[in-house]
Amino acid sequence: MILLFICAVFLFTIMIGVPLVWAILITAILPIFVFDLGYPLQAVYLNLIGGVEPNHFIAIPLFIVAGELMGRGGVGQRIINFAKAAFGFLPGGLGCVVVGASMLFGGISGSAIADSAAIGSVMIPNMAKQGYSKGFAGGLVAAAGTIGIIIPPSIPMLIYGFVGNVSVADLFLAGVVPGLIFGFLFMAVCYYVGKKTKCDPGGATSTPKELWNAFVASAPALFMPVLILGGIFGGIVTPTEAAAVAVVYGFFVTVIIYRDFKLSQLPALFVDSFVTSAIVMVVIGATSVLGWLITLEQLPQILVGFVQSVSSDQITFLLLVNLVMLILGLVLDPVPAILLTAPLFIPTAMTFGVDPVHLGVIMTCNVAVGLFTPPVGATLYVASRIANVGVLTIARAMAPLYLAALTALLLVTYFPAISMTLVHLFR
Repeated sequence: MILLFICAVFLFTIMIGVPLVWAILITAILPIFVFDLGYPLQAVYLNLIGGVEPNHFIAIPLFIVAGELMGRGGVGQRIINFAKAAFGFLPGGLGCVVVGASMLFGGISGSAIADSAAIGSVMIPNMAKQGYSKGFAGGLVAAAGTIGIIIPPSIPMLIYGFVGNVSVADLFLAGVVPGLIFGFLFMAVCYYVGKKTKCDPGGATSTPKELWNAFVASAPALFMPVLILGGIFGGIVTPTEAAAVAVVYGFFVTVIIYRDFKLSQLPALFVDSFVTSAIVMVVIGATSVLGWLITLEQLPQILVGFVQSVSSDQITFLLLVNLVMLILGLVLDPVPAILLTAPLFIPTAMTFGVDPVHLGVIMTCNVAVGLFTPPVGATLYVASRIANVGVLTIARAMAPLYLAALTALLLVTYFPAISMTLVHLFR
């Protein structure tokens, strides 16, 4: 009864436009009075503060600063130039450039919104000039940008790892191949559209020298994910320390090597990063309050019993996970969606023999799809502003991209080896 009440209150408050943090807190506090649970309100405050106290959460603002540094320098344009040299000869080549550049930039920023903004501002006008519809160009940027939270480093995976006590290093490694699958399927759509509409038959093949020069120009930026993952897997740094290294390296690349970022721009960057980080941390604190109530009322055990009663096998359970996460992704951003569901799904998944790392990748892929799906999709609105086209127009043009994304999601869900092979190799 309490679980249904909590779900109803949360959905109602979200639907009527209550800000997310307040919606979560109302959902956590209201049952205390309605069901006369007797918990002191001081516990709400203590859990709100305690939820953001763990030292490992320092990695979140640090990765945000690192992503902002790389995004505001000339990294995006250099990566686009490299992607053009690598994929520009294909039919649908400009679309493939968007996807390829998004995959590379995603390995640097870890942010879908930063990815979409950096790539879209350059590529949407170029795609429109080439003859692509603005709706498809905007939709491709919105969809491809979400690969940034699947390919490491990934802030949603970082959150999942901290909340679920799952190895962040394993999660990062498990996200590599799924991110590539999403990217290659999006490229297949671009190839089909370019060939069918004949708007982009492909350009001249780059010479080895041109390809090499483009790679060399982007190499300092592309080294960041290698530095982060290498440091973590080599046991040299923890994920939090890796985030600090990423900030220092991002500063070195943008200010010293590329010289596209001025020291006078640092205050504005820190303010923007602080605002973004504050929003994330307040949501984490509010979700900790809800998690406290859910745990005390033994709702995870109730959910496990319910799921086991309606699904007797792993296949059905994973289908339910996908349905729940896709629906939540329509109304929530990735971080709160994972914060709310990970503590509930992880123990249930383990009873069905699902590896928590595999579950984390599945959940991340689901919220990535939600980022370019109306009505809330953040990257969808970023692309809409850049393309100057309505969100619904973009969504209609994205039909083949949605199909590709759902295909990738099913592959990742039901073929665990896609995510887990690299993890098992390095364990």
